Amino acid sequence: MSDFLKPRAVIFDLDGTLLDTFPAIVAAWNAAMEPLFGRSFDPQEVVSHFGPPDEGMLYAAFPPALSPQEQGEAIERYYGAYKRAHENIEPFVGIETLLDYLKGKAIPLGVMTGKGRRSCDETLKFFGWTERFGCIVTGDEVAEPKPNPDGVLRVARELGIAPQECVFVGDSPADIGAAENAEMFSVVAGWHDYYFDELKKLNPDLWPQSPLELQEWLEGRLA
Repeated sequence: MSDFLKPRAVIFDLDGTLLDTFPAIVAAWNAAMEPLFGRSFDPQEVVSHFGPPDEGMLYAAFPPALSPQEQGEAIERYYGAYKRAHENIEPFVGIETLLDYLKGKAIPLGVMTGKGRRSCDETLKFFGWTERFGCIVTGDEVAEPKPNPDGVLRVARELGIAPQECVFVGDSPADIGAAENAEMFSVVAGWHDYYFDELKKLNPDLWPQSPLELQEWLEGRLA
């Protein structure tokens, strides 16, 4: 998309892009799973389950003999621990300033996250971001996870902007794949480098190292 000139909407992933939520998700996973398996899971193990929304990840990993009641109890442990962990979650440095800048420029904003609606709303409410975004689509509202483009295309459609005029910012290979499959301008959230080695194999349109660097690029396009 080398001919991309002026973005008319910016869509963000949530976990690892706007917020450093990975430690909170790991803590929530262990709250749910440690009583079932008798051990804790390291971050790499937990991240390997990413893709489906929260409950989908849990159901796929539950022991086969677990009763519906035990499943429900584990799910509630997950959500309870995730909610408590918000005291230790912060937006990445520069994100609030970036969002304020885009708001000042009247650029429509959206979120397409793989997490489920319940945990997404919990997070957005905690940070006062409920009204920040014109459209929010979660992983349990689409048939297939990223890199399937349906979620980001739905956000663009609801914002009323053609996909080719949208920027999609995300930290994972699935995010970049979704952007490319939707014909959007793909931006790696280079400030979160968990997937660095995998992303090096791809060809994103832009790889800023900080939200400030992304903002400077946008300022050049939106001047």
